Order: sequence, then C-alpha cells, then structure tokens
Amino acid sequence: MQKSTAAMVAGVTAVGALLGGSRFNPGPQHPATAAWYAHLDKPDFTPPGPVFGIAWTVLDGLLAYTGYRLLSRQPSDKRRLALGAWVLTLFGLPAFQWRFFGARQADEALGVSATMLAAATGLAATSSQVDRKASMAAVPLIGWLIFATILQEEVWRRNR
Repeated sequence: MQKSTAAMVAGVTAVGALLGGSRFNPGPQHPATAAWYAHLDKPDFTPPGPVFGIAWTVLDGLLAYTGYRLLSRQPSDKRRLALGAWVLTLFGLPAFQWRFFGARQADEALGVSATMLAAATGLAATSSQVDRKASMAAVPLIGWLIFATILQEEVWRRNR
C-alpha cells in the first residue's frame, strides 16, 4: 500500500474508533452520563477527566501511527496477524465506552478493558516481526491499559 493511502486508512480508522466511542462519553454533551459517572465510587488514583482526554489523544495518535507503519509494509502473514491485533485493539475503544458509559455495565467494561490489553500486547508482539517502530508505538498503550484495567476493576468492585 502506498504511504499516503496507508496514512489515510490508518488515520480514518483510528478517528472512526474514537468517534464511535464518543457517543457514550461522560462529557457535557451527555449530562446524564456525566452525572452517573460523577456519583460512582472511584479510587483515589482516578485521574481527573482532562487526563483521560489527553492520554487518549496521544494513544489514538500512536495507534494511527502503528496502523500506518503496518499498512505501508509489504503484505505477509506476519503483517496480517499484526493488522488483526491492531483492528481488535481499535474495536476496544468504542466497545469500552459503549459497555461502561452507554450500558453502565462496569463488569462488562472490565472484560473489554482486559481484552483490549491482551489485543494491544498482541499488537506490540506481532508488529515487532513486521516493523520495530510500529511495535514501539504500541508500548505506551499497554502501560495505559494496565493502569486502566486496574482502575476499572476497582470501580467495578466498589460499585457492584
């Protein structure tokens, strides 16, 4: 795939996943969801709302970059596997928002978070066989998802 096409496909896909999840976020455009989230019992290590926005902006950019790097490499079985892990990771973005904020199912959202962590770990591992920079770009997501899964487990436990 040409680099310009790879960049467009990766960017549109990452933005699409982000926008898909934004339908359910607790921002000002969803006051009932914001009120529900505000009343949850959350641990002291829960970051303020803007931190989530900043972190996910950076992580979404890194996911787009990872996709671009993978899409612009020569087709191979290893590349297909890495792209599959990339797609699964991207599906986790709106799936978490939908289950946690949309359906208000903290237990199901915990499952999505853990699955997304596994997919991102798979992404880093499989993409290392295709493109080292793509693999390295996935590492911050793994760190964040470890934290997010621990946070989600604690929110679920406190509010069940």
